[in-house]
Amino acid sequence: MVNIPAIVISMKGEDKRRDMMDNHLKERGFTAEYFDAVDGRQMDVLSHPDYLKSKRRAAHGRDLKPGELGCMLSHRAAYQYILDQGYEHALLLEDDARLVPETLNVLSALIEKGISYDIIRLLGSPKVMRSKQRMICPLYKDFHLTRMATTPGGAHATLISKAGAEKLVKEIRKFAYPIDTVLGRCWETGINAYSIKPAISVPDEENFTSTIGDARHDKTIKLKGLEKIKFKIGRPLFKIGEALGKRKQFNATEKSDLELQNTYKR
Repeated sequence: MVNIPAIVISMKGEDKRRDMMDNHLKERGFTAEYFDAVDGRQMDVLSHPDYLKSKRRAAHGRDLKPGELGCMLSHRAAYQYILDQGYEHALLLEDDARLVPETLNVLSALIEKGISYDIIRLLGSPKVMRSKQRMICPLYKDFHLTRMATTPGGAHATLISKAGAEKLVKEIRKFAYPIDTVLGRCWETGINAYSIKPAISVPDEENFTSTIGDARHDKTIKLKGLEKIKFKIGRPLFKIGEALGKRKQFNATEKSDLELQNTYKR
């Protein structure tokens, strides 16, 4: 079995969450390594030097919420931590992530195959599982490596390679979008992202609410003047670019994915 560090992003002082995660990961064959999250809930988003306000407003008509800023900064620091520790692979989790019993076997099988990847997005909502995915190769039991045609949100569980951490640290030195959006925009970042089906991770929404806060659901547009005009032009351009980017990425990876399919059919 491959040794895979399990790094948990968690707010300092969240003892209940950490205790539950300790027990959960121990049952799954992992040892939790905690990384203190950045509490962005009281931060001033507009004053952060790395936040690209104009790009964000032109695409979405509103700024990142403080909780989204904290989440981005937490993940960015965790990627750098993975590099500083010299990890070749790491399972990066938020403290509400829950894993299926087969997780260690599935991820070990993936790593042992020597498949090159930057990130494996471990997303598991019913909507994601119904979405179009290219089946690539079997991993363990009924679990398969896949390529998603869409870019669903979610950053609660991700397997990251050293190469992936290096790319992400570089790509989010400046940012306009939440981290889960960035993880999906592979045509823009150059990130080689796969997924796994059936799902091996879901957030524990029964026992915990997101520490990002409900403010992220507020889609009120309050722009005025030139910024409002830029948004009316920028929003449709953003949506068109996103649709074309998804298609471009899915088509561009078809050849390499088919080569992997053929390799593991032999």
